[in-house]
Amino acid sequence: MKQKKIHSFLIKLAVTALAVLMLIPSIGASAVSEKTDEIGYETYTYWYGFSGNTRKPVYSKPMYEVKSVLTSADLACTDTSSIADVHTGKYGLTYVLDGGSSRVLILDEDYKVSKIISVVIDEQDNYYYFKKARGIFVDDNNCIYIADTDNARVIKCDGDGKLIRLYTLPDSHLIPTGFSYQPVKVAVDNKGYVYILSNGSYYGAILYSPEDVFLGFYGANSVAATITQALTTLFNRLFMNNEKRSEMVSSLPFTFTDLWVDDEGFVYTATGSTRKIDQTGQIKRLNPGGGNILKKSDATNFADEGYATTKLTAANGRYQDLSGVAVDKYGFIHAIDTTYGRIFIYDSDCKMLTAFGGGIRTGSQDGTFVTPSAIAYNLGTEDVIITDSYDNTVTVFNITPYGTLVKSAQAKTIVGDYEEAMGEWTEVISQDRNCQLAYAGLAKAYYVKGQAAADEAQASEYLHTAIELAEQGYDRETYSLAYGSIRSEIIRDHFTLIMILIVAVIAVVIFLLVYSTKRSVRLVKNEKVHIATTLITHPFDNFREMKEKNLVSLPICFIILILYYVFDVMETTMGGFAFTYFDPTSYNALLILAKTAGFVILWTVANWAVSTLLGGKGKVKEIFAVVSYSLIPALLGSIIYVVATNLLVPNEAAFLSILTVICTGYSILLITIGSMTVHDYSFIKFLGTAFLTLIGCAIVVFLLIAVGILCQQTWGFISTLYTEIIKLF
Repeated sequence: MKQKKIHSFLIKLAVTALAVLMLIPSIGASAVSEKTDEIGYETYTYWYGFSGNTRKPVYSKPMYEVKSVLTSADLACTDTSSIADVHTGKYGLTYVLDGGSSRVLILDEDYKVSKIISVVIDEQDNYYYFKKARGIFVDDNNCIYIADTDNARVIKCDGDGKLIRLYTLPDSHLIPTGFSYQPVKVAVDNKGYVYILSNGSYYGAILYSPEDVFLGFYGANSVAATITQALTTLFNRLFMNNEKRSEMVSSLPFTFTDLWVDDEGFVYTATGSTRKIDQTGQIKRLNPGGGNILKKSDATNFADEGYATTKLTAANGRYQDLSGVAVDKYGFIHAIDTTYGRIFIYDSDCKMLTAFGGGIRTGSQDGTFVTPSAIAYNLGTEDVIITDSYDNTVTVFNITPYGTLVKSAQAKTIVGDYEEAMGEWTEVISQDRNCQLAYAGLAKAYYVKGQAAADEAQASEYLHTAIELAEQGYDRETYSLAYGSIRSEIIRDHFTLIMILIVAVIAVVIFLLVYSTKRSVRLVKNEKVHIATTLITHPFDNFREMKEKNLVSLPICFIILILYYVFDVMETTMGGFAFTYFDPTSYNALLILAKTAGFVILWTVANWAVSTLLGGKGKVKEIFAVVSYSLIPALLGSIIYVVATNLLVPNEAAFLSILTVICTGYSILLITIGSMTVHDYSFIKFLGTAFLTLIGCAIVVFLLIAVGILCQQTWGFISTLYTEIIKLF
């Protein structure tokens, strides 16, 4: 009777624990700002979850609004016109390239056409028309560079159309044999170095010195290849044919689509469609050697950080394509996606400020596009200029007061003027609570104030505020710094008590370890409990005793499994903020349960089936006990992890990875020892049965999937048949 009550209690306890844990998927917070501004296009940013591992698009207050739209009539476009590129000069003029009609339209400060260059003339009065030109650039001396694509040259002329120089294909051994020279973009830095992009060239930009000497290629992308792709390439080389040759093209580096030179002379490059091979690093900032020095660039998806890739591309099969890049006076990056007509703004640390625009090839309202072809940034007015080659329009976006506020505050935050940016961030949040950068900026400001405060109470208040804001702003660095300061204060104030507790814990652990090594001393009189509690130190003896004396305890097995599951969930959901990587809104505790229970059940059944055929002496109950008991080290590792992550900061927790490996490895070792003991196997025979067990598990999983698919199809057939029958009557 007493045993039944215990079993009943354990079952109720397990059910209650699972019921509580099932509520975890619903935990989470969302941004709350509502859209109040009426504009004809989307404007949004990303809200990083508690983990920062997932991002959700949320409405953001517009940082840019449409200032004016120059129609094809305003630009005097013809049937052959094709607006290909745009660039702003040092003196406030805007240069629009109409490649189809071979014209350069020079716009004044009010974006009115003030001059048209339709032909370039040299000193001998020779005429140079450009054909389907695709790129334009204006240097600090007001010299115009035209990428004359179909004529395979770059034309350099002055503001009146007088020829200065032609850049044709260099006669150099550095040029690969068969190289196709089709200039599409051109840029010049503040020292006079000329960078030319050739259509389809994966070698990088063609580089000329200020003395017009060809220096070679500059800043090529690297090949983003996986192991599978490498093996595929090797296979294609061994079994080459025309079909395989065409497939090998995908292993070449992706080509640049645009160039931009900032005030300091650094070159920014944009890479277009990267498809599914590599969705990061589309924008780079290159040093003189061609290396990327843009912070976190290689880890950032500049196109849309995965949102459009998962939501839009899946629907219509089109990939995003960054066709242009422009950089403002703060070093903030503006990029245009040709496929979906969106403009993205990132700060110098590659954090997205906002995205706006749209159209998806059907844009009809102001601020939307059909086929956007280029982007430019007016350093004087802070206008963003977008050209659309489909309807030959030029859209000018003017920065809003809110946009100026965000850019100014973030620029100050990046250089460390946290307290100076504090008032601006406060105003930003009052206007738009979805601006997560504002919370991170305020967190840094409060941390600095807490460090500088002379009053301890005031300092503590500032630091606690910094922690709260850092969580909202997903700023792990500031969170760790503020938490470390508060922890240091607590340790200083309660040092004696903390040391006593540490010594006490160490003493208890040593006591348990020492006495657990003595078989004659039993702190727990119940033999079944004793086996479980001392298994780690005496695995051979305990598994043998469990086998010989039939001391398997199913309640203990279930308690271990429940605790393992609970702490596995807690490891994810209740670890310290600086260590937690999960999305509370999508986390599924049931999936963790299925993985835990599935592994135990599959291994138990498959190992019993295999061992039965191979002369194993273990019973199903014993195999189940071996697997369950062997999870004790992993369980202890999870407990230590949950506690440690709530006490430590990342730079102090290097041992956690080692701890995980040790605990997992020891659990595997216990399974090995336990299986050898209950089956009376040698180590070699155990390895064979373990291999066959894994195969058996795979077969069972395959059959379950097959049955699931069959049931789904059967249900679909029955539903369809039922619907058709209902229609008949």
